[in-house]
Amino acid sequence: MGRLTSAERRRILLLKEQARQHMTGSLVSTAAIDRGGECRRRPPRLPNTVLSFALATGGLLFYAFVEFHAPASLVEAFLPRW
Repeated sequence: MGRLTSAERRRILLLKEQARQHMTGSLVSTAAIDRGGECRRRPPRLPNTVLSFALATGGLLFYAFVEFHAPASLVEAFLPRW
């Protein structure tokens, strides 16, 4: 039991080959379509650069106007400031 005839083995082999060809063909065609779409949908770099520059400049300006004095010791950190 569990033994296949040569005709059944051949039929299974042909079905596997057909499935392999179908999968490889569909993967190749979808990969070509996806690559073309990615190139068109890539966002331009200028808005990202401007946003990064604005955030960095704003951070530097904020740092220049806000004074932050780190406490010299842990005791000074918990003392009230007058």
